[in-house]
Amino acid sequence: MELKLHDIRLTAIDQAIEKAKQYRSLLEPEIAESICLDVLNIDPDNQSVLIIYILALLDQISRAETQSQIKTIERTIEKLSSQYQRYYYTGLLNERRARHLITQAMSHSFAYEYFAEALNYYQQAIDRCPEKNDEAILRWNSCIRTIEKEKLKPRLDSEDLMVDMES
Repeated sequence: MELKLHDIRLTAIDQAIEKAKQYRSLLEPEIAESICLDVLNIDPDNQSVLIIYILALLDQISRAETQSQIKTIERTIEKLSSQYQRYYYTGLLNERRARHLITQAMSHSFAYEYFAEALNYYQQAIDRCPEKNDEAILRWNSCIRTIEKEKLKPRLDSEDLMVDMES
């Protein structure tokens, strides 16, 4: 048996998109990712699938964040045709990284920086958001609440540490 991928039919794209969404909701992002790759193989600019693909990859960050995974997400975000969406999903990437760090021992100070970066991108998205779309505002507010709840603060850089030690 030859291990070779099969192409799906163009007429099956809509059904594949629904399956990818379903697997995300079943907390099986690896399957959703695979389905998205099948669609993107025959329709590389499909904006709906690019978004589901980004979300499926983001769903996996909490399992094992790797630089190659982050680069894949960033390259995929760049393919989005909407500037608003590029800002929004870059914000979401930084937010997910921050939320992952909160769960890790000794990483709270780094989480703040990712939240701050997420807020920067969400603000840019808010400035460009389509009418009746407040998803960037909702994400902004969620980040602020988490920063406050977790009492996150910016990290002191080495110069700040030296001043504190001398005081």
